[in-house]
Amino acid sequence: MSSQSSLVQLRQRLSALSDKSTQMAQQLLAMKQNFSAIIPAVQGTIGGSARRTDQNMIAALSAAEKKLEEASAALQHASSEGKKFASTL
Repeated sequence: MSSQSSLVQLRQRLSALSDKSTQMAQQLLAMKQNFSAIIPAVQGTIGGSARRTDQNMIAALSAAEKKLEEASAALQHASSEGKKFASTL
């Protein structure tokens, strides 16, 4: 296999991965919005629970919400860098 065809394949793979990363980042942000929307519902429905059920649930949802945002940002960054690099090949 020539180095030219290897570069073409690498460019295609990077472009495809960048596109998939962008799509996944968007899906993660949509999931984050679901978490953001449910937190007030938990607070309103079981807020003030004597067993701290509400606080534990809200903490878990908030942690997941933060990780989804971080993962989305990482995927968006990888996508951007992948597209930049692929354009140089």
